[in-house]
Amino acid sequence: MSKWIEGKLRDLVEVNPTVKLIKGEIYPFVSMDVIQPFYKPVEAKEEREFKSGGAKFENGDTLFARITPCLENGKIAQVKNLKNGKGFGSTEFIVLRGKEGITDTDFVYYLVTNKSFRENAERLMVGTSGRQRVDKQQFEDQIISIPDLETQKRISSILGSIDKKIELNVEMNKTLEEMAMTLYKHWFVDFGPFQDGEFVESELGVIPNNWKIGQVKDLAKVLSGKRPKVKDIGEYPIFGGGGPMGVTNEYLYNEPIFITGRVGTIGKVFRVSKPCWPSDNSLVLIPLKVYYYSFLYAVLKNIDFSLITGGSTQPLITQTSLKSIKVIIPPEETIEQYNKQVLTYYSLIDT
Repeated sequence: MSKWIEGKLRDLVEVNPTVKLIKGEIYPFVSMDVIQPFYKPVEAKEEREFKSGGAKFENGDTLFARITPCLENGKIAQVKNLKNGKGFGSTEFIVLRGKEGITDTDFVYYLVTNKSFRENAERLMVGTSGRQRVDKQQFEDQIISIPDLETQKRISSILGSIDKKIELNVEMNKTLEEMAMTLYKHWFVDFGPFQDGEFVESELGVIPNNWKIGQVKDLAKVLSGKRPKVKDIGEYPIFGGGGPMGVTNEYLYNEPIFITGRVGTIGKVFRVSKPCWPSDNSLVLIPLKVYYYSFLYAVLKNIDFSLITGGSTQPLITQTSLKSIKVIIPPEETIEQYNKQVLTYYSLIDT
């Protein structure tokens, strides 16, 4: 039977371990927005000059978001594929690593993504409403219990094989979605199949003669999400602007919808076809017609949300601003034909 060890987190896990970076050099940079909720791997999408600030880390380290609502949304990930093995990122990360002879680095990731660990971290938040952060001292001093090192490695091996399968599925889904988006660009940006027809000037540029300029509200009903009555009990996912952020025992929608952030995390669009509960920090879009589905999704994915973002302390978009975004709308039969062609891709993704 495994021997369990109990002690302060800082005595059992490396918290913000020392990583030497050279001031003025260029390193991989991981921003908060590239962390996918409850998805293990994260890679740097950019490089920046290291000046002095920011969380410093190496391949295999776990990045733990300490600020609201990122922590509640499950923004915890393990860094991989850093150029030369080192990088830095947002100051809102706590960096965690296994301590030699005591903890397995992969196990540390699974330890801190555990529901009870995250909930305890949330209780350690301090600061003003809307910008609360986990108190680092209290975080390091919290008491945890872990199994012996051999058992940790066995747990990491089992869960790691599942995460590798998830990662493979995600990559396959990315490829399928890219195929759908490539067709959208060919049809509705480059107008490839319509080049032989007549074109006219519009406020959004040159478009085929029988097309029109409309607004998002011509394609979808736009509504606000609501705060769930019960959280962390049930089977229906709660969606915020950053994605799934828990479960509840009721659902608001049981039809294909799109969810995007209303406040805080802005710009991501989630395609949801199963019963769910969009939270009060999200906006919901329901296609006005069934065959608008695939076209509307591509339109939303190509919107520059920064153009309609307001808010002084946190980024904010409103129903009105989203509804009024101008878009190119082709004839009904063209939208329906596109939907038929790419719906196969989305069916595979859902599977």
